Amino acid sequence: MRRMKKLATLALSAALVTGTGVFPALAASTGAQGIDLSSYNSSFGPMPGSTDASATPETTENEAAASTLESLQAVQAALGTYTAQTGAIVIGPVSAIDTSALTDSQNTALDELFQNSVIIGNSIGNGFALYTKKHTEDPVLKNFQSLTANGYYIEGAFETISATSRHPFYRGQQRFVWDSVQLMGAKHVFLSFGTTEVQYPSVIEDYQKLINQIIAVNPGVDITVISATYIYPGKYYGTMTSPNVKKFNTTMEQVCIANGWNFINVADRLKDENGDLNPVYSSDEYIHQNDLAYDIWTAALKEYGLKKLGMA
Repeated sequence: MRRMKKLATLALSAALVTGTGVFPALAASTGAQGIDLSSYNSSFGPMPGSTDASATPETTENEAAASTLESLQAVQAALGTYTAQTGAIVIGPVSAIDTSALTDSQNTALDELFQNSVIIGNSIGNGFALYTKKHTEDPVLKNFQSLTANGYYIEGAFETISATSRHPFYRGQQRFVWDSVQLMGAKHVFLSFGTTEVQYPSVIEDYQKLINQIIAVNPGVDITVISATYIYPGKYYGTMTSPNVKKFNTTMEQVCIANGWNFINVADRLKDENGDLNPVYSSDEYIHQNDLAYDIWTAALKEYGLKKLGMA
């Protein structure tokens, strides 16, 4: 098992960093940005292996991309929690580290690590920010500041600041988040976007643009992407579906590894048997989450911290 994981890690790293390796079909059809999200739908079409006399070259290419995507998702799930060759820490879909009874030394180390942390995001991230304020005794949560706002989204991060813009407030006024990060002296930036943004064809490119802008203004800042979370069963809106969120997360994990950014998969820890947001974690029967969900976010963050510290 250990040998299989090691081989899978090496193969995945080569494929993700170079765009070749064991996933050539994905690389050929997607380029450097990952999966092509310009023609979103709930599935890529017929499953690989099915036959269709009217199949076109485009259909065949989509089938190949679907098969490759499924392979990539399977490898990512099998790897779970690990450190990539680029230095990126990936926290997988299943808890790999028990954080329920940490030692004093572990809690002290986590407290020191997470100092000067900030969560950037929309209403889902804002829910986490509110949750942190109720748990100021926690060694991780007490260190978080927030740059979150309801209706804030990746593309909107570059819009002109105005009376109608949704930029998060800091020190009493709306600012570009990269400027706020600089003002607050944040060293660890955690980003929570994607659930609503899957409706935008350029979401992957825009996400990288936002992260690179934050880094440009704040050299040396540590970047961690928190996966987009799924949608309540039966509450899809157009292309905003749980399957598309899963595609988005698969691609963002790939992008993070290639760039040396960290990635935390909370989505699959909160899903039901059909791949939607488990109703037990929902606060509004849509996309927003309750404290039970943010308990799981917190456990995943602690796993990330312990992995980064080499204490797990």
